Amino acid sequence: MNTRSMLFGLMLLPLSCAIAIPTAAQTAKHAAGSRQVADEASRRQLAAYLADFQKTPDDATLRNEIVELAKTINPAPAIPDLARANFTQATAQVNGAVAPEEYKAAAKLFEQAAVQAPWYADADFSAASAYSKAEDYDDAKRNLDFYLAAVRPGGDIQKAENLRRDLDAQQATQQFQQTLQQFVSNPSDTVRMGIIRQAQTMKPAPEIPEEARGHYVMAVVLATSSEGSPEDEQHAIEEFKAALLAAPWWGDAYKKLATAQTAAGKYDDAIATLNFYLLAQPTEARNTQDEIYRLKALERKAADEQAKQQTEEQQRLSLEDKKRAERAAIDGMNVSVEGKWYQASTPNVYFAGGQSNPECDYVVKQSGGRWSITNGCSKSSRAIDNIEVQPRQLSFRLSGRDSGFPYSEVDITLTLSNDGQTLEGRGNAYDKNFFPLGDHPVRWLRRD
Repeated sequence: MNTRSMLFGLMLLPLSCAIAIPTAAQTAKHAAGSRQVADEASRRQLAAYLADFQKTPDDATLRNEIVELAKTINPAPAIPDLARANFTQATAQVNGAVAPEEYKAAAKLFEQAAVQAPWYADADFSAASAYSKAEDYDDAKRNLDFYLAAVRPGGDIQKAENLRRDLDAQQATQQFQQTLQQFVSNPSDTVRMGIIRQAQTMKPAPEIPEEARGHYVMAVVLATSSEGSPEDEQHAIEEFKAALLAAPWWGDAYKKLATAQTAAGKYDDAIATLNFYLLAQPTEARNTQDEIYRLKALERKAADEQAKQQTEEQQRLSLEDKKRAERAAIDGMNVSVEGKWYQASTPNVYFAGGQSNPECDYVVKQSGGRWSITNGCSKSSRAIDNIEVQPRQLSFRLSGRDSGFPYSEVDITLTLSNDGQTLEGRGNAYDKNFFPLGDHPVRWLRRD
C-alpha cells in the first residue's frame, strides 16, 4: 500500500467514529422512550384494574393482578390520599385501643386503605398487627399474606415472619384454652390425650394454674402424712385428680397420682395414670414402662389373693350352712310335733275341744313311719288326712260333709315353736264348691 492510501485510511477512521457515536445515543433515547410508554401503559392498566377492584374488593384474583402489576412500575404507584387518610386514622385508633373490638375496628380501617391501594403493603401489615391484638388470628394471618404478596423486592419481610411466629403461638394458646374449657366441662380420656399432645408442641409450655397447684400441694400432704389412713389416701387421690382436671398436661401430678393409687392397691387405675404420664413425659418412657410391668405383676398377685379369699369365704359359708342344717336336724329330732294338742282360743270352727276339754285333744303320733292325727270329739264325717311332718313343721287336710261343717276342706300348715310348746300357722278354707274362702290363723298348744 502506498503512502497516499495510508493517509486516506487514517482520515476515514475518525470520521467513522464520529458517525457511530450519535447512533448509540439515539438507541438509548429510544429505549428510554419505550420504557416511558410502557410505564404509562402499565399505570393506565393499573388505574383500570383499580376501578374494577373498588366494585369487587373480594376478588382475590384481581387483587393479585394489581399487586403484581404495581411491582413492575418504577417508581412505585402513589398511595391515594384517601388511603393515607384511612391509614392515619386507623393508626390513631390502634394507639388508643384497649378492647378487642377497638383493635378490630382499626384493623378494618387499615383494610379499607389496602382496598383503595392493594399495593399498600404497610396497610396490610398494620391490619394484621391490629387483628392480632384483637385475638382474631385467622384475619391477622390473611392480612399478613397480603403484606408478603404486596411488599416490593428488597422490602422488610423479617417483621412479617416475626409476626407470623407470634400469631402461631397466640393461636395455639387460644385453641389450647378452648380445648381445656371443653375438658373441664366434660372430661374424657380422648380430650385429655389431645391436650397433653398439644401442650408438648407449645413453646413455652403452658403454665400450671394456681387452682391446680393448690389441689396438688394438698394431695401431697395427705399422701405423705405419717399417720395416713385409707381415708387420707382416697382424699389424696381425689385432690390429685382435681389438680389434673385443671392442668391435664402436668406430668409430675400424674406420677404422684399413680403412686397414691398404688399405695391404695388400685393397680388398674395406677396403670391407666402412668399411661398418661408416659404421654406427658416421653423422656421417662423406659422407667415408666418398667413400672407399668411391675404394677401388672402386683395386680395379678392381688387378683390371685382375692380369688383365694373368695374361695375360702365360700367354703366357710358352706360349712356354716352345713352346721346349721345339722343343728336343725338335731333340733327336729329333739323337739317333735308328737303329743297332745288343744285348740287355742282363735275364732274358727274347724276344731273341737280346748284348754278345758282334754278329752277332745288332737293326738299327733308316728307309728311304723306313718303319722296320724286323731280327735275323739270330731264327728266321724270329718277326716284328717294328707299328713306331712318335716322338722318343726306339720301340715294336714281337714275335710267334712255334714251340715254343721260349712267347709268342704281346710288345708292347715303349722310350725313348731323353738320351745316345742306351740304349733302355729294358717288354715286355707274352701266352700262346698271348693271356692277359696280365705285363710285364718290357727294355734295349737301342747297339753302338759
